Amino acid sequence: MKKLALSAAAVLAATTMTGAAVVPAMVPVAGEAKIHIKRLVSRDIASHPLSNHTFAGAAVDRNDGHIVGYESFTGHFYPKQDRAVVWDSFALRDGTITALVRVKSFSDHVHRGRILNGTGKYKGATGTIKARPAPRNADKTFITLKFHL
Repeated sequence: MKKLALSAAAVLAATTMTGAAVVPAMVPVAGEAKIHIKRLVSRDIASHPLSNHTFAGAAVDRNDGHIVGYESFTGHFYPKQDRAVVWDSFALRDGTITALVRVKSFSDHVHRGRILNGTGKYKGATGTIKARPAPRNADKTFITLKFHL
């Protein structure tokens, strides 16, 4: 169970967003907010169980090989329901982004969630987060944050 929790923590850590290059996804229509996309590679620094089904940890986020931010995460497993909930906070250069990821099944290859808010440059950010665990590296996750301010 502990190994499952640590594996899921690594997968879920990468299941949230963090700072990367901001690239416009599409041309906004008049009156529509500009959509920003951040692509990150998240690598766990450390994670540990807080109880039988609750964990916490930290990760470093990179884009193009450069460190662009750090993230901290906490989560709770519901093993009988084969699901989990992960709260993630990304500390980036000019602010933070907070996200909530709902893992619907531990066997899923992609986990999705919502960007809830932000501070500093990201104040009022809302959008989506997508996390995909690296195929052969349990502590590495590919994260895509799509948001508007």
